[in-house]
Amino acid sequence: MLNSSSTTPSTAGRRTATKGVVVAGIAVTLGLVLAGCTDSAPDPKPTPTATEPAEAGITDIQDTPGSGEGLEGALADAEVKTCELAGDHWEVAGSVTNSSDADASYRIYVSLLTQGGDTRSLTQVDVEPIAAGASADWETTVAVEDEALDCVLRVERYAS
Repeated sequence: MLNSSSTTPSTAGRRTATKGVVVAGIAVTLGLVLAGCTDSAPDPKPTPTATEPAEAGITDIQDTPGSGEGLEGALADAEVKTCELAGDHWEVAGSVTNSSDADASYRIYVSLLTQGGDTRSLTQVDVEPIAAGASADWETTVAVEDEALDCVLRVERYAS
């Protein structure tokens, strides 16, 4: 007599086959899902910025800005009168007025900057001691051919 809870050899075989199909289906599905997670596309390339990187700028200084002993910031003492591209170089000129009560010398750093703020040139101009209240002219040329640069000064005053 067969018990309803017992299995026959053919029923057991069908269950094993059904389990095998289910397991195979899960494996195939899992494989497809995992394959979709891998990146088969080429590595992304960086997008260029709006401006091309400029070549290295020119640095023509003898003293590191801010390194002088006893310096005073004196940006208000200096004025740029000319800052223009003249062929293959920039001509920069101005004046400095000693606003202190004693003779002073000046170290003027002229930076030529792009509209994006990149430094294309840093040039040092030394002005010999001038009397209190007196003015002196200064000038420099910079061998940079870039157009549309801004002249920015850093001015250091030193007691003589």
